[in-house]
Amino acid sequence: MSFWKTRKLAEMTSEEWESLCDNCGKCCLHKLEDEDTGRIVFTSIACKLIDLKTCRCARYAERTRLVADCLQPVLTVY
Repeated sequence: MSFWKTRKLAEMTSEEWESLCDNCGKCCLHKLEDEDTGRIVFTSIACKLIDLKTCRCARYAERTRLVADCLQPVLTVY
C-alpha cells in the first residue's frame, strides 16, 4: 500500500513529503490565518523565491534562511 494512504502528513519523512509535490506552487503562496478559527486562506501573492516557469522555489536549499516564514515541508499542513 502507498505510504500516503497509511500515514498522516506529520508522520511522513521529508523525502516522502517532497515526493508528493506536483509543482502546483500552492505552498509558495502567502497565506492568512484566521486567529479565531485557525482557518487558512491563500492569497494570490507568491513568495519572492518562486520560479513562475516551474512553480518551484528558485533557491530551495536556502529558502528557510532567506524567507523567515517559509515552512519545512512536513510542517506545511493546509
